[in-house]
Amino acid sequence: MASVLLNLRKNVGECGNREAGLGGVAAVNSDARRGANSVHSEKDECEPMSVSSSNSGSGREILELERGQLVVGLRGTKQLRPRVLVVEDEPDAQTLLKFILEPKYEVLTASSGEEMRRQLQAHTERLSLVLMDLKLEGPEDGVMLTKQLRGEDRWKGIPIVALTACATGDDLRRAVEAGCDDYVPKPFYRKQLVALVERLIDNSRGPDSAGS
Repeated sequence: MASVLLNLRKNVGECGNREAGLGGVAAVNSDARRGANSVHSEKDECEPMSVSSSNSGSGREILELERGQLVVGLRGTKQLRPRVLVVEDEPDAQTLLKFILEPKYEVLTASSGEEMRRQLQAHTERLSLVLMDLKLEGPEDGVMLTKQLRGEDRWKGIPIVALTACATGDDLRRAVEAGCDDYVPKPFYRKQLVALVERLIDNSRGPDSAGS
């Protein structure tokens, strides 16, 4: 835990001077708008299958066979994406995190402890990681919710990453003691965040990993 605290305190020292970081966020937000437009403009279209045959019955049989093979092939190649739960009460931050992570991960969101528990109840399996805002408004902050997760056997092995802007050393100490595995400062940096999420999920995978 001492090494984690050392790294977290280093991030705190960098948090006071982040003019470049703000530019990064603006760029990501701009990318997000372009990405959203491209998603809406690009549609997956399937060309109709056709079979040339003088025997209409035989043609239908071949068509059904090819269609069946296509369905089997699609089912065989479909892979479930790792599932990430984002507990964050700022709508803009939720949107940005979803934009960064959704190309590779299935992203669930919650803005409070109550919503987090509803999401966990609805998705009892295959949770790979939690991004936890430490400064949630309301009666339950991120530290309290992290303790709740670590108190349940099902979620003890799930990586939890603390999110906050310019947290104090005491905030980070409490987060680590509650069970957070790492820390990401706001504003977010796409490559840093994705690399951290990938590493923690890869490290947590195994026969005894919770939520797998």
